Amino acid sequence: MADAATTRRFTPEAGCPRCTRLATARRRAAATRDHSAETDARVLISQHMHTEHGVTLEPGWT
Repeated sequence: MADAATTRRFTPEAGCPRCTRLATARRRAAATRDHSAETDARVLISQHMHTEHGVTLEPGWT
């Protein structure tokens, strides 16, 4: 497998419903200051981006 691309910014992939759901979950958790849920969403986003889109999000990504 080729090396994954690396980025500091999370941008949901166009047309990917999982990206959309995860981004929405992260925004809602941040808005309600639910830090645990926000962390969970960030972990799931990182895993999803790597496995499904070949993108590795760098530590501290936004």
